[in-house]
Amino acid sequence: MLGDYKLVNTENGPITIVGADLYVFNISRASYLNIENPKNPINVIGSIYVPEDSYEKIIDNLSKYNKKISDLYILKGIIVDISYRRLRDSELEKYIKRKPVEILPDHNLDSNIEMITNRRDLYQLANSGRGLKMVVKISIF
Repeated sequence: MLGDYKLVNTENGPITIVGADLYVFNISRASYLNIENPKNPINVIGSIYVPEDSYEKIIDNLSKYNKKISDLYILKGIIVDISYRRLRDSELEKYIKRKPVEILPDHNLDSNIEMITNRRDLYQLANSGRGLKMVVKISIF
């Protein structure tokens, strides 16, 4: 999957910067959230929790192109690509692309990225045994 993108930052970490507003998140696991529960309304299909230092790197990168980004606490993005290992997962993938996700900092995470999702198909992909790489486009304007 990464062969389709010109990588800007290829460090071995949970996040790879692909461009000005594209990021690859290496998600280690996901928790499922029941969207039918009115106490937990959520308008994105996943909340991606990243270590605070990784979050600050994303903010720093985005603020080069839009100074107002640094004032935001919650970053929202659109899933543009995902990787999967098994052929049958391509059926799950089509329900995930072009869906919104949010990126949030978590001071308890060290070098992992975790996700809470209200979509069973996304949960299945992220918990397939190897995790999930997801390319997310964050709007800078």
